[in-house]
Amino acid sequence: MTSAYRQHHYDYIIVGAGSAGCVLANRLSADGRHRVLLLEAGPGAGGFFSSMPSGFARFMHSRKFNWLYRSHPDRALRDGQGLYTPRGKMLGGSSGINAMIYTRGLASDYDRWAANGCSGWSYNDLLPYFKKAEGNQRGKDCYHNDEGPLRVSDVAPWYPVSKQFLGACGEYGLPYNADFNGAQLEGYGAYQFTIADGKRCGAYDAYLKPALKRANLVVLNECLTERVLFSKRTANGVCYRRGGHRYVATAGKEVILASGAFNSPQILLRSGIGPAAELQQSGIELIADSPDVGNNLQEHVDISIHVKNARRDGMTLTPFGLLKLTPALIRYLLTKDGQLAHSLAEVGAFYRSSAAVAEPDIQLHLLPVMFNDSGYDWWPTLKHGFTCHVCLLRPRSRGKVRLNPQDPLGSPRIDYGFLTDSADQQDLLNGIRKALDILQQPSLQHHNGGILFPRPADDDAELLAQVRQQCGLIYHPTSTCRMGADSRSVVDECLRVRGVSQLRVIDASIMPTVISGNTNAPTIAIAEKGADLIKADA
Repeated sequence: MTSAYRQHHYDYIIVGAGSAGCVLANRLSADGRHRVLLLEAGPGAGGFFSSMPSGFARFMHSRKFNWLYRSHPDRALRDGQGLYTPRGKMLGGSSGINAMIYTRGLASDYDRWAANGCSGWSYNDLLPYFKKAEGNQRGKDCYHNDEGPLRVSDVAPWYPVSKQFLGACGEYGLPYNADFNGAQLEGYGAYQFTIADGKRCGAYDAYLKPALKRANLVVLNECLTERVLFSKRTANGVCYRRGGHRYVATAGKEVILASGAFNSPQILLRSGIGPAAELQQSGIELIADSPDVGNNLQEHVDISIHVKNARRDGMTLTPFGLLKLTPALIRYLLTKDGQLAHSLAEVGAFYRSSAAVAEPDIQLHLLPVMFNDSGYDWWPTLKHGFTCHVCLLRPRSRGKVRLNPQDPLGSPRIDYGFLTDSADQQDLLNGIRKALDILQQPSLQHHNGGILFPRPADDDAELLAQVRQQCGLIYHPTSTCRMGADSRSVVDECLRVRGVSQLRVIDASIMPTVISGNTNAPTIAIAEKGADLIKADA
């Protein structure tokens, strides 16, 4: 690595070409007046397997396109092996490897943000941004738009077990919900997806790709941003590495971090913004004492109920199972439809873990395949089975992200703190028992060949021990650069980093609390609003 610097100048520098970064790059370069640099640590877009809706499993072990993070060992969880944490490392970020589910969560999620001091962030404040982004095939109404760049579509369930699961939810007594993003969240149904014409429509396709032809937008991939640069506490550029060289890019207006819940706090810490004592121990010059940088980590803790598929009509990754996919692959190549044009997580449900809970706090995803360790362990895919994912939507437990003490530019130290709150434990256990009851309903009797995990447990202590042994996550990390009105919050309601100027964080890390559902659509809405905040200040 040479220490030589090479310098270039822009108006805006955006660090991270994930869901938020792609939106920002599009919106800030749209009028042609400002020169915009978008930096991405990963390579280009994910290519064919990213575009094919069922192809995202190809990225579960990809060092090229996936950060392959794993949390710090916690003896209370998974025998201390840490929890696998996949994150997209490409143009489009995690929207290039996710399951493409389009949900927004509860209106009350955002109303709580506003009630706690985040003025301008209520559901009614954000709804116009959800609609601005959305191009929904169902058309326009008070909740939806059909003209936005992010294509959203209905994809009727393909797998028989997915269809039967819907029947089982109805037999259990859950209400049918035709629109999880409408008047209410509670109920069961098929998800909508960011899929268009049989292909993934992630943030790269919706926002960045159409903007690449603009002369005022420069996109540089395989660039690892080391830190933000300052002059008297005013952000005026970044230092990044690319191809064995170190570069400086300067910004005349603003630097915007859009690197996600793990990488945005890391960059702040490396730049001297964080807990003063911790930075001093790491030998990093203090720019601003911000004690909550990296704190408040939230994620939807998840447990996978594994069920033997008596009908053997799901998906396996055995050599024979892969051979059986050959006709589906040919069909997809020719027509962009069929089995491979579907997400594996086709259907699901939202319900309350108990009558004491006012709104849904449990989400289910039904998959026609089994895996373990949040997708890292593929041994279960060799068996005929299906999975019911049960995740806790509003956890009280909190984790944190810190720099790797051995390598500040390497993988972060992630501590999820899952299930440290006793109320989280009870709510998840209640949610699991309800899911087990759903799986025993008549509609699934021909598919349910027996529950493989969890083992029968008569008391909560025994079930909780199994949950701790096998828990995972659902790829929704948030809140490590928390927005708030209090002095400890990392960013204010305009997403400006406290203690410095001309620096913002705009991604899922700013959420005060994780929303009650999949986080990609809210992240895009946050970026849409963030772009307007930047343009208003300009």
